[in-house]
Amino acid sequence: MNRSLFDLVRKLTLEKASREFRVFREAHGYTAARRLMDETFADFPDIDHSFVREFQTAGFSARVLELTLFAALREQGKELDRTRPAPDFVVGGDAPVAIEATTTNPPQGETAEDVDIAAAVRRLVPDDLEAAEAEFVFQIGKALRRKLEYRDAQGHAYWEKPHVEGVPFVLAVQSFHNPSALFHTTGPLATYLYGIRDVPTRDSHGSLVLNSQVVTEHRRKDKTIPSGLFAQPEAKHLAAVIFTNSATVSKFSRMGTERGYGPEDVVVARCGVMYDPDPNAALPVPFGYVVGDYGPEEHETFSEGFHVLHNPWTCTPVVAGALDGFTEHHLRADGRVLTTIRHPDSFVSRTMIIQGETALPMARLRVQQYLAGGAGRR
Repeated sequence: MNRSLFDLVRKLTLEKASREFRVFREAHGYTAARRLMDETFADFPDIDHSFVREFQTAGFSARVLELTLFAALREQGKELDRTRPAPDFVVGGDAPVAIEATTTNPPQGETAEDVDIAAAVRRLVPDDLEAAEAEFVFQIGKALRRKLEYRDAQGHAYWEKPHVEGVPFVLAVQSFHNPSALFHTTGPLATYLYGIRDVPTRDSHGSLVLNSQVVTEHRRKDKTIPSGLFAQPEAKHLAAVIFTNSATVSKFSRMGTERGYGPEDVVVARCGVMYDPDPNAALPVPFGYVVGDYGPEEHETFSEGFHVLHNPWTCTPVVAGALDGFTEHHLRADGRVLTTIRHPDSFVSRTMIIQGETALPMARLRVQQYLAGGAGRR
């Protein structure tokens, strides 16, 4: 019998499901995403039989992250062990790694029900970027420390469990603490983890020069937290942090549409900014496309959008090649972070779902308008 993420679990009525789930379950424009999610979930071992209930209630975004990470590891050919409930994934083979996923969440008592959807779309870009970045760092720090401090009924941390003892332990995280949380990228996270910030300047010839600046603390209003989590004693068993801001229903919409899973009257477009390979570039470049207006060789993968920030001070480092399907970041001896990019990765993007008889020309026009209003084409 095929399982579906969208068949309500026992004793749950649609009225008691989260609004995120209800909208996603019913909307015609999400048909492709639902089909691809169900296709992915068909191979997903739900070891504690709680995944679907959490997906339909308060854990919607966290479960989407978990499902996307599963799909990404699987498409890389990783050998996955999900015979035990924690950590979430144990990658086997010659380069084992244990991965536990977590998210930042809205303040206690505040849920998606409190946020008007139209207002949330308008707030994708924060009004006060500096304050939003400070909140992002605090929320990410809280989520990571919560997992580092966790102990099970036997008093074991994740890395002390018998089936993963001695295996590099990694935390995967995505931010959902407010409607603009997905706007943030690896930059402020890297500063928090390594305690070092890149400061761009120009030399006398106009060439870009990056200098490293030590950061000792992060401030938000009247609160401070220490920077450099990786170097803290409590993080010595943390081998790396996997970060993404794109493990969302939008990725499933785009990839499902690429596979022809969507209705003919629904068109999906994507606009955003991405890494500029020009060594003198200090700003990202805009990009935009209508899903399907390209060949199969350019199809999006689940791995795109995932970043691995390695801990140089850990006692159990990730073996080379264990997570090389993702973009990787290593701190060098000179204080600079070396980034290895293996596939196109956007910094931030917005996915538009357009319906109707004129959806395709309308989507193409919106992409053209976005690119025309940007800093130029790549």
